[in-house]
Amino acid sequence: MTRLLAPEMFGLMALANVVVAGVQMLTDMGINKSIIQNKDGVEQPFLNTAWALQILRGVSLAAIVWGFALTLWIVGPNGSSTNVYSHPDLPIVLAILASSLVISGFRPTKTAVANRDLQLGRITAIDLMTQIIGIVAMILWASYSPSVWALVAGTVISSVVRITAENICLSGVGNSWQWDRGYAKQIFHFGKWIFFTSLLSYWVLNGDRIILGFDINAHEMGIYSIAVFIVGSVRGALNTIMQKVMYPAMSRKLRESSDCTDMYYRFRLPLDFVICSLCGFLVVSGDQIVRLLYDERYSQAGIFLSFLSLGLIADRYRGLGLYYQAEGEPKKMMSVALSRALLLTIGLPFALFSYDLIGAVVFLGVYPIFIIPLQLYLKYKAGLMSVYREIAYTSFIVPGVAAGYFFTWLTSYVVN
Repeated sequence: MTRLLAPEMFGLMALANVVVAGVQMLTDMGINKSIIQNKDGVEQPFLNTAWALQILRGVSLAAIVWGFALTLWIVGPNGSSTNVYSHPDLPIVLAILASSLVISGFRPTKTAVANRDLQLGRITAIDLMTQIIGIVAMILWASYSPSVWALVAGTVISSVVRITAENICLSGVGNSWQWDRGYAKQIFHFGKWIFFTSLLSYWVLNGDRIILGFDINAHEMGIYSIAVFIVGSVRGALNTIMQKVMYPAMSRKLRESSDCTDMYYRFRLPLDFVICSLCGFLVVSGDQIVRLLYDERYSQAGIFLSFLSLGLIADRYRGLGLYYQAEGEPKKMMSVALSRALLLTIGLPFALFSYDLIGAVVFLGVYPIFIIPLQLYLKYKAGLMSVYREIAYTSFIVPGVAAGYFFTWLTSYVVN
């Protein structure tokens, strides 16, 4: 796609996705997590109530995005002519993307039930099929008309394919409109802390592009978004495994017993191996990876990738948040989310103002590491702390660094 489209198109789409993700986080009630965690999560009245809430949320989200798009369309021409927010296509892109929010609101609860029961085969197949069809649609559109609308079309088509496949391919009873006041109250009670944590998490994951969007143009945002995309792909894959496997497993364990320390570290061993190894690998070989995958227009993304990959080392502690959610106490992770949000809000503008874009990228890669001591303290309080395992698992970064140097040498030798 980067060979079919110019960098500014990816920058424009990156900011539009940040806005859409923002309104999603603003109304996150943890509906799917409630289905997985709640003992009544398989009862049809509970599922139908959750589905009704999901539909109302999807329509509300779309209305918010449409309102924001209208505001940008009215005031955009009067703003700066160089930053991303003033791009003339941004309001239309947002308005079309809002339709995918309405579509997603009608997703069946059968997906969450299958996730609860760890029936991951069909869910994974649907995810892969959705992504493949979306990518093919984008490539075909961009080949015929190389514009940002190829990226927009791929997103909307993926939403339609996903909801269709989930309704057809997943077993279980379909949803109908039903409102049970008691179940709705349970979902809201569980979701209120998910909302606050998600709001802060949204800012941590997307605040960089919101802040940078006021100072850089669409071309620079596009280059930066390539590095964010690569790191985000790794982070997203790991987060999917944790959400769809680790969280349901811990929820089931805590429904049966009060201790899941051994299970926690059984998950942590392979996850830490992957996370620490990839962190070391990408830090060392980030520049070479970008040179191999992208043309010279995106070359600066290489150094961005190396610095941003440093922050992956903190992702190994995401399982702690899932443990507290499985325990029904998501509020206990508020201190971590709040600390990261405050560091980002204060530190990024200072780094950007003092050291330009490269300084801002260095800060974005390093600051998640500052939160690790707090996460370790919370692990100790939760009874999940094993000093030996924490030290031993951190050493997995060494083979990653070695692999990065070998990959850089090998590819340079082959290319030359």
